[in-house]
Amino acid sequence: MPFLGNIINFVAVALFASLGALIKKGIPERISRAILSAVAIAVIYVGISGALEPSTGYLDTVFNDSGLTKFIIMIVSLALGTALGELIDIDKWITRLGAKLEKRFGAEESGKGNFAKGFVSCTVMISVGAMAINGAILDAVGDPSVLIAKSVIDAISCFVLASSLGFGCAFSAIPMLLYQGGLCALALLFSAVIPPESIYYLSVTGSLIIVIIGTNLLGITNVKTANMTPALFIPLVIVPILKLI
Repeated sequence: MPFLGNIINFVAVALFASLGALIKKGIPERISRAILSAVAIAVIYVGISGALEPSTGYLDTVFNDSGLTKFIIMIVSLALGTALGELIDIDKWITRLGAKLEKRFGAEESGKGNFAKGFVSCTVMISVGAMAINGAILDAVGDPSVLIAKSVIDAISCFVLASSLGFGCAFSAIPMLLYQGGLCALALLFSAVIPPESIYYLSVTGSLIIVIIGTNLLGITNVKTANMTPALFIPLVIVPILKLI
């Protein structure tokens, strides 16, 4: 059943983020920080394992088998995609959307900026990366397993974040559903057109962004990962060019 994984992911985020916001004062800060740090480590692991996934079989050439092709595609995608994201300033637009939602639905947290911060943090965390992309594509062919696994991670992460940032985290389920559902719909429409190697390199590039999301959660870095999201789609352009070369 296509879109089943997306529905489960949406319900998991909306439900557990709402529960976290409702018991906001019930979780001691030291415990929530510890849980969030544990989740961040798991997120980093998912990102690293996805980025290190073998590329053999996608481009059957000596150049690719050396790993050089993979490195070039990832670094070029991140550089070009991040530059484009910074020019558009995706993070700014997401923040503005969060602020509008805060004004409309988050009156009890007005002035603290928590609603917008929670919305942005959770939206980027649960919408970017290999699991979202691969999961959406597999969901299109009736395999929701990846998105179900992602739902567990998202539910825990959003529950903990919502306990400190409030209901803005629950609203992040909406753009996540639109994003993943859109990818799922595109996969259904263009599955016969998009080369599998393009999907692979798109996925491993997203895995690197997942690593940064994890380091952001640990407080090691403070990168606007929303502005890096265009990097996910650069492989769709450069992989066909490399195949011709």
